[in-house]
Amino acid sequence: MRVQQGCWLLFLWLLLSSESLLARQNLLIYVQAAEGPFKSGFVNALQGSNADIRLAPSGESAELIIALGDDAFSRSAPYGKPVLGVFVSRGLEEKLRRKGCHCAAIWAGVALNDQLAMLQLMMPVAANVGVILGRNSAWSEGTVKEYRGRLGLKLFKVDDQTQLGRVLRDELDELDALVLPVDEQLFGPDSAKLVLLTSYRLRRPVFGPDQSYVHAGSAASLFASGGDLVSETLIQIEAFSQRRRFRRSGFVHTPSVIVNEHVANSFDMRFHDSEALRSALEVMP
Repeated sequence: MRVQQGCWLLFLWLLLSSESLLARQNLLIYVQAAEGPFKSGFVNALQGSNADIRLAPSGESAELIIALGDDAFSRSAPYGKPVLGVFVSRGLEEKLRRKGCHCAAIWAGVALNDQLAMLQLMMPVAANVGVILGRNSAWSEGTVKEYRGRLGLKLFKVDDQTQLGRVLRDELDELDALVLPVDEQLFGPDSAKLVLLTSYRLRRPVFGPDQSYVHAGSAASLFASGGDLVSETLIQIEAFSQRRRFRRSGFVHTPSVIVNEHVANSFDMRFHDSEALRSALEVMP
């Protein structure tokens, strides 16, 4: 009797395990994004990392929608399906969740604490650091105020490039460095020249907000690469396939790093290349 009961329990466990695996394998995913190299590269990397992923032909037939960017994220809401936003504005995701969407997001940018940890490695003697936030910045005012690390942060809230220029001229000289969040409206290509030329003139380095800014003359930055976004997306897909709910929204957990060697050398920073800084970040507690 006990043997028979044990066999039934084993059969039930195998059945449930098989159903769970089947559910994961049959999860239909639609990738909502503008057609182009980024979408095709993302889809190829996603399927290359998990062969069980099946793509739906449309949002209507999908069980899960992955939306790349703010526009795609907004256009996915009317489908009434679970939506995972990838590299989307934190404010937009919070707005849609308040409206009742079943969604989560991998936010654009990286966490403030991660950028500050990198800054401290590059400039161990830095004490006073400015943080400029706009209306659509990746970091919130509360995040800056809640920081409890060694650095002294000074928060500047600006609405447009006119105010940005004033803050740079009036305040940057009193700081050791400036750290910027991802904010396409405030820190796009149009403002890069203003920010970086002012930093050179006053000899105050800028950290962040992304890879393009570093190429233009920012000292260094952590950023969410395509590979980082795919890895984070796979984690969310696995969580959703198992429990039919997402993990908590947030930034990528393991961002990439880039250093402008010329700028790092000119400011005599502790690390002058991306590989050395990456290795130092990996051994941080």
